[in-house]
Amino acid sequence: MKKYVFYAFSLLLLFVVLSCGEQKHIVEIKELAVYDDPILGFSIKYPTNWEVKKYPGDRFLAFTTKTVIKRFSTFEPNGESGAKIELIAIKLPQGQTIDSVMAKKQFTPETYSAPTKVTIDGVQAIKQTYQFPLGDGLFQGEIYYAQKDSQVVTVISFEAFGGTFEKYKPGFEQILNSVKLAHIPQTAPDTIKKVVEAPPPSQNLVEYKGDGFSIKIPDNFDVRNPKVGGALKSYQYIGERRLDCDIRVDIFDASKQNKLEKIVEDNKSKHQNAEPKHTSIGGTKAYVFEYSPIRNVKSRVYYAIHNNKLYRITVNWFTGEEELYKPVFDKSIASFKFF
Repeated sequence: MKKYVFYAFSLLLLFVVLSCGEQKHIVEIKELAVYDDPILGFSIKYPTNWEVKKYPGDRFLAFTTKTVIKRFSTFEPNGESGAKIELIAIKLPQGQTIDSVMAKKQFTPETYSAPTKVTIDGVQAIKQTYQFPLGDGLFQGEIYYAQKDSQVVTVISFEAFGGTFEKYKPGFEQILNSVKLAHIPQTAPDTIKKVVEAPPPSQNLVEYKGDGFSIKIPDNFDVRNPKVGGALKSYQYIGERRLDCDIRVDIFDASKQNKLEKIVEDNKSKHQNAEPKHTSIGGTKAYVFEYSPIRNVKSRVYYAIHNNKLYRITVNWFTGEEELYKPVFDKSIASFKFF
């Protein structure tokens, strides 16, 4: 009997070890190529065997696999232990400095280490590390802030799930040493053709879960978490082709004011005083504004309340490519669910 119990325990232990091994499969950093941004002049090396996303004049991302992208937006406690490389070029509004960029953190301030000084592209930069435990091990990251142009801040980050960061670190260091920082060129290049040539939204939709909701979006769209004033959390779903075609979900606290009609009325001025229409979204009562916020762009903005939270769902599309975007976005909105 003791031998049988020991044998069963050994099998269980082996299963756990194998399961962990499968979760922590490392996608190696193999041959490196260079991405040169055509608008802001930054460049960075990246693994050619990773999944790459390019947003000229804005950012560059590389993920170990396509499937891990979702986890970097949801931070599920268990899942694929992949890694991410990201470079963002942030144009500073007048009067703001690199400090204002550093103050905007994705995680709580106590998650980050004290800033240290390093050198990137020949200029002094700031480095911070961050980490927190998840179900499959430690999530770790490093973030760097640098500036060679007074108008642009370059932010570089490296992140990995499942306690795998140290395995990627030598490659991350090599990539960091390759970085050329963003700057405003003397003469801006003609980039319209480059943007138009990017792929249109995919007809294949995949589900993403946010705070209290789910939505299906094109599988070639990226998921971002922008900072929106007053919002508890914000999500942006956007592709490479056009920056004026996206879906946004902003969530606000409605525990003190949950009268939807009053909220909608109070927000009319934000939508050119368009007349809101009764509708529903995710099976919940809602109002929608339809208007044109800027030339050649149409918007629909939905307001709904669920579990004492106000959900503002915005859809923007370029009228010149309405036939590419609107049908897909209509399907995305139809897929929206609360839970």
